[in-house]
Amino acid sequence: MNQLTWVIYRSALHSCCGFILSVCAVQAAPFAYITNQLDDAVAVIDTQTNTVVKTIQVGSKPAGVAVTADGSLIYVSNPESQSLSVINGRTLQLVDSKKLGSGPVGIAIDAKGKRVYVADWYENVVRVLDGKSLRLIKTIKVGKAPAGLVVSDDGKRVYVSNRDSDSVSIINAKTLKVVVTEKVGHHPFGITVDGGGKRLYVANVLSNDVTVLDAQSLKHVATIDVGELPYVVALTASGKRLFVTNQSDDTVSVIDAESNKVIYTIDVDETPEGVAIHPDQQHAYVSNWMSGTVSVINLNDMSIEKTIETGQGSRAFGRFIQRDEP
Repeated sequence: MNQLTWVIYRSALHSCCGFILSVCAVQAAPFAYITNQLDDAVAVIDTQTNTVVKTIQVGSKPAGVAVTADGSLIYVSNPESQSLSVINGRTLQLVDSKKLGSGPVGIAIDAKGKRVYVADWYENVVRVLDGKSLRLIKTIKVGKAPAGLVVSDDGKRVYVSNRDSDSVSIINAKTLKVVVTEKVGHHPFGITVDGGGKRLYVANVLSNDVTVLDAQSLKHVATIDVGELPYVVALTASGKRLFVTNQSDDTVSVIDAESNKVIYTIDVDETPEGVAIHPDQQHAYVSNWMSGTVSVINLNDMSIEKTIETGQGSRAFGRFIQRDEP
């Protein structure tokens, strides 16, 4: 088993069809798009009913996912088939695919949906694509085994975690050049930035902590101990709460972003990986790889509101729910 495969491998089914599916897609609450690696598919959750309304076949071993701010397009990275899949968020149909590099994993989109950024694990590059045509704009050399990606809200900076270099880089989105790289913890993976572009948060898988950095200079601000094998991070829109999935102890750490301290630890299902905040700011969705489920956390009391069966190897690495209210 190669290194990428080791990292990557880690039923309530409701369906609408034909014309009914199109109506459901337009009228439903925001969807959550869960990459199921062992099914080669994406499970679509209607977050109003918290049920799976469709499963869409994509490429082989889908991992990364990114949804445009308005939910109109969904981009999925498929490391094993070395491809990118595109789903129409209105019709829930696969509308495009593109061969892409040797190991596409992390993926992010700018706020306007104009550019898609894809980290290639094997080639140590970030590829920049046109969001509509998927035309390759540029290939940017970064650190070793790039994984997580996030774009600042103003679209000026792209952040990438370089897992095997134990570092984070900033790419200037205008010049498409790396402008600064700094060391963080051991094996950085998930990464996010606050809405004001002031703080960057990095989950370090093997040092069991989160590094907090100044988002412009990458100057170190704090290191926060969390659970075992922290994987992905997500912030509420206010920037006050940070959620961290801990793979090995089946928990989510909730951090007060003002004090940089863990204030809650929530038990979820087995091997939590992806996490995203619903645009209502009242719920967080957590994908659990080993259990093949998604845990819905009520952010008012930090309780598990529902557990949804999604498929085999639910990963959802990236922003898998649209940011804006429908």
